[in-house]
Amino acid sequence: MRELRDVKKLDDRFGQFLVRVKCPACAASRDIAAEALARLVGWSVSLESLAPRLRCSKCGAKGTATVTPVGLPRPRGFTSNPH
Repeated sequence: MRELRDVKKLDDRFGQFLVRVKCPACAASRDIAAEALARLVGWSVSLESLAPRLRCSKCGAKGTATVTPVGLPRPRGFTSNPH
């Protein structure tokens, strides 16, 4: 998945992207849908102001996460007739 450099807020690109959150303390990484984050904090929140609010699910570190918007994965192996 490629990094989206033009995305600054959750409502950019109509929210059709993933947010990659990395913890520098334990190197844990997670991809979260922008829509899921918007339900919690609102669509107008910038990714810069979102990072200090996140807590690592593995080590519990708060405020150290790096937030990067990435593109959605392409669907593979689609067949119109499964039989």
